[in-house]
Amino acid sequence: MLLTACGGGNGGNNNSTEVKPEPIPTPTCTSTQYLEGNICKDKVAQTITGLTLPNSINVDQTVSLSAQSSAGLALTYTSKTVDHCRITGDLGQQKVEMFSVGVCTIEANQAGNGKTLAALPVSASSTILPVLTTTGITLCGTNDKNNLVCNASNLGELLGLGQDGEIQAGKKMTYSLIKHNNDECIKDQITGLVWEQKTADAKLHDSNWRYSWFNANTQTNGGNAGSQASSTTCGSTLTSCNTTAYIEALNKANYCGYSDWRLPTRSELINLTDYSSTQPSLNPIFTNTTVVDRYWSSTTSAKQSTQAWMSDFKDGAASPAFKDYMGHIRAVRASQ
Repeated sequence: MLLTACGGGNGGNNNSTEVKPEPIPTPTCTSTQYLEGNICKDKVAQTITGLTLPNSINVDQTVSLSAQSSAGLALTYTSKTVDHCRITGDLGQQKVEMFSVGVCTIEANQAGNGKTLAALPVSASSTILPVLTTTGITLCGTNDKNNLVCNASNLGELLGLGQDGEIQAGKKMTYSLIKHNNDECIKDQITGLVWEQKTADAKLHDSNWRYSWFNANTQTNGGNAGSQASSTTCGSTLTSCNTTAYIEALNKANYCGYSDWRLPTRSELINLTDYSSTQPSLNPIFTNTTVVDRYWSSTTSAKQSTQAWMSDFKDGAASPAFKDYMGHIRAVRASQ
């Protein structure tokens, strides 16, 4: 018997196809992840610490900024109150410069990078206070003589006691005129305050007009609203010649381009006084200053709520008066 074997293999005809593995797809990462080794990994969170400002600081001072990111990344600082403070210096050595009375608010940011999340911004604020100006006094006195040069020859053992003329603490008074349309007002370059300029034209700003002290706001009137006067002492420019009515009229008229005028505080009014001169004891840039009566401040007397502080620019004296007294006004506003 003849046995025949059939096809026991593929021989030389292999018709099979090699199967290649499927490529691994690249995952799609979220905004809080990053891709590494074809794996989405979570970005690292970071926080900002160490942003501090003093509670209060004077105009013209600077503060170094040294906040830190927990990821060790460089921070970006931004002034949120550009009218009062600005960021200066190179990256890594930045400072905030205070240049105007008000509130300075600084914000620190860190935007993150490919492996780090952006930090939540943090902020800090500081109240910017005015720098006191000099009194204007440059001479000294003894027990029996005034207007002496402040030296040992004239003062003897009194030298070194800190008379105003000897120390001359503060900054020299410096002012500039601001003109807007037909208005004129005055900026104090040291404190940043802007002051009203009085006139002699029998209109709203006339220096001869007099007003009673009145403030109906119980939060700021010291416990006594004061008195509303008739219209006679301010030339009928107002229906009632009182301090609130006058300030409201200035703001309604957008005097000098501003609508945030107010009565000065006691310290602001006193700081305006130039004791180197009398009648008026005020820088000559302030025109039409009457010396017959005193000027109102917004500050109620702590001793008696029926009185408020006034300043006399005849000789620079300051004292309280009853709120129904008819005095003058020189309005003020904070600088921008």
